[in-house]
Amino acid sequence: MKNKLTYCFIILLSLQCFRNTSHAQNQSVYEKLRATLTKYRYSYPQEKVYLHLDKPYYMAGETMWLKGYLFDASSNGVDSVSRVLYVDLVQPATGKVIVHKVLKALAVSVGDIQLPDTLATDLYLIRAYTNYMRNFSESLFFEKEVRVWQNTNMSSMNENKAQALNEVASINFFPEGGYLVENLESRLAFKVVNKLGKGVETSGFVLANDKDTVGVFSSVHLGHGVFNFRPEANNIYTAYVKKTDGSYIKQEVPQAQKGGYIMSVDNVTYKDKIRLYIQNASPQPAGQGKELPIIVQQRGEVCMIAKGLESSKSFVANIPKNQIPDDGVVQITLFSPDGLPICERLVFVEHGDRTLQLKVSSNKTEYKSREKVDLNIEAKDAEGKPIQGTFSIAVTDLSQVKSEPYADNILTYVLLNSEVKESLSGQYYQQIQGSIEQPQYYFDNTQENRHLHLDLLMMTQGWRRFTWQQMLNDVKPKMDYFVEQGLEITGKALRPNGKVTDKLTLTLMLKKPKENPIIAMTSVDSLGRYGFYNLDFTDSVDVYLQAVKANGARNLTLTIDETLSLPKTRPLQIPNEVRIFDPNAFATFLKYSRESLELEKKLITNKVQMLQEVTVTAKKEPEDSRKIYGQASNTLKVDDTLCGGMFSVLQMLQGRVPGVQVVQTGLGAFSVVIRGQSSINSSSDPLFLIDGMQVSSDVINTIPPCDVESIDVLKGADAAIFGVRGGNGVISVLTRRGNANYDWSKANIEGVKIQKRMGYAMTREFFVPQYDQSKPEHVRPDYRSTLYWNANVTTDASGKATTSFWNSDTKGNMSIKLEGMSNQGRVGVAQNEYLVR
Repeated sequence: MKNKLTYCFIILLSLQCFRNTSHAQNQSVYEKLRATLTKYRYSYPQEKVYLHLDKPYYMAGETMWLKGYLFDASSNGVDSVSRVLYVDLVQPATGKVIVHKVLKALAVSVGDIQLPDTLATDLYLIRAYTNYMRNFSESLFFEKEVRVWQNTNMSSMNENKAQALNEVASINFFPEGGYLVENLESRLAFKVVNKLGKGVETSGFVLANDKDTVGVFSSVHLGHGVFNFRPEANNIYTAYVKKTDGSYIKQEVPQAQKGGYIMSVDNVTYKDKIRLYIQNASPQPAGQGKELPIIVQQRGEVCMIAKGLESSKSFVANIPKNQIPDDGVVQITLFSPDGLPICERLVFVEHGDRTLQLKVSSNKTEYKSREKVDLNIEAKDAEGKPIQGTFSIAVTDLSQVKSEPYADNILTYVLLNSEVKESLSGQYYQQIQGSIEQPQYYFDNTQENRHLHLDLLMMTQGWRRFTWQQMLNDVKPKMDYFVEQGLEITGKALRPNGKVTDKLTLTLMLKKPKENPIIAMTSVDSLGRYGFYNLDFTDSVDVYLQAVKANGARNLTLTIDETLSLPKTRPLQIPNEVRIFDPNAFATFLKYSRESLELEKKLITNKVQMLQEVTVTAKKEPEDSRKIYGQASNTLKVDDTLCGGMFSVLQMLQGRVPGVQVVQTGLGAFSVVIRGQSSINSSSDPLFLIDGMQVSSDVINTIPPCDVESIDVLKGADAAIFGVRGGNGVISVLTRRGNANYDWSKANIEGVKIQKRMGYAMTREFFVPQYDQSKPEHVRPDYRSTLYWNANVTTDASGKATTSFWNSDTKGNMSIKLEGMSNQGRVGVAQNEYLVR
């Protein structure tokens, strides 16, 4: 989508719309509203995250495979700004984070969660977010309920309890436009839910004070419904909703206002336009009314500006759908002449010609057990042109993995679920009550009434990323969290008295066993703070931080900030009978999952028991991964006696290694020349290495001498492995902390801070047995519920991709589900099935 305001039109709403009005005065109101919205959109851009999981529920001890997709919330385009994605597994009943993952992201992110085998059978929450998203409401995070089974489970669910949970629990009313007005007929939408929060089909009626029936209603889809209602002055109305046992629950209807406006929208009758109706309970005398602005916008982008008059009792507007730039939720707001919001309505616009067209198919319709399956993926745009993109695919056994009807996917989340949240009062971002049930239903072209039901959904629940009132009052969200381009290590470096020192150099070294260290340098700001940003490391690393003043002194106090605290999760009071679900419906999945996990444990146990006692009769000199060279020409071992009183590492070489000349070039700084060496360039400096990493002589001069384990000097043929770089010889400094066997607990050096740090989570590969090869482990039974997971499917310039896997021992229907997005940010889904006999 283009990042600019598009298609702004002023249209005539009534025959007397412009008569006797001050165009210049009202034009400033329009410009203020448009400028306010535009400023907010570009000042506080937002992000969306979606997770594709391999299946909807798991056994404790299994692996949850996932892929994250990042979007720009204002355009639904690809978001490659945030490079770090956080994924949490939360127990909603307690709010406790069970598993926390840090994943590397670049528009997409691939990861997995190894579920602890100690997890109790419960309803858990998987959530995903970026650091920047924490500036806004946590209701913006991606959240999905995931059921987890324990190996042993006894369900207390029975028919009576199931029926009780499905009973009508509450009804909520939603006047179209925001509120009811006395003596004006308007539409009153409602939603009826059970104890599980799911929609319930029922009926009811409305009584006035005198017990006269003034309205009847019936739900038409998942508890949603609407009826016309005309409240009279000085009357209170009560609704009665029928329960399954024939009794009724009652709920007061929202109180009507004495005066005001009624907004009604028709988004179903016409394919090419939205029809907007406005009624005014107290119109101004003719010629005295001011203009009423109407803003039509989608995700903060103004699509159209219209206007009416206070003197009009009613007026009508047509909103051409071709002025709406994209599929998705559209917000229509009526304002007062002073620019204050009066009425508002959400509608959903579906153009039908902008969806990514995906297709996934197997090379056969029927297979045998353990037979190879080849999948073909094809991606096209709405015009049939090939599209390149990134996708994830899950193949599951339908006898074990049962999806909820019309479950969410990347298309429903990006266009709908991410625009609808449950109500949270007292937040900067306000929502209307409700959560989407069976979202895929509203995108199913085979459903004749889906557009009508989708419009009911927009009337009974919707969500705004901002409120006009707070935006116009310039109430800003508190921006405490920044966009992360990578991992970071921050903190403070101060004098012992807490004061800041200038001309301070900090050196950071990240070290993992058997890997070359990562070395970086920086300085402090006026407050003594430092930061190493955009770091890239995985798993656990040893962090070594050293601060040195300009005069070489190290009497400094270093602190390293802790990693970001996890977002708080409010415990949800979920009844136990809701969280413990009937195992009979999942009998096949539970049976095979238990058997597979028990078999895995036995195999691991047998491998441990097979180990025999081994007697070591000789020892081999351990290899040092820091050395790519063989024998050094000379090696200087460093102990406390040698390094004590030394200012520089190079100073320790002075007079101790034949052919090495060390000269002091400044306070605490030295240079070195290896006599007899020559290079094709004019420089006489040798090649400097720290734990195998090439550095400059300046870095060498910053290392504390007593942190060095040994120094290798390579001359002539011994330095030949480095080619031209080693033409002047090589000085290889091996630090104590760079040694894989170094005991960090012994470190206590002034001006040095040491810490363990977790980086990006390691990415594991989904194991796919290859049954065309004979292997001993193939004798074991194979009843995987997820036959195949591939999070790295990419289509080429022809819009095609292929992948393959092998079936398990299970017979029956297998489900293929494909989700993903094009390089331009268009999302799409596809699914298929095949049979195993």
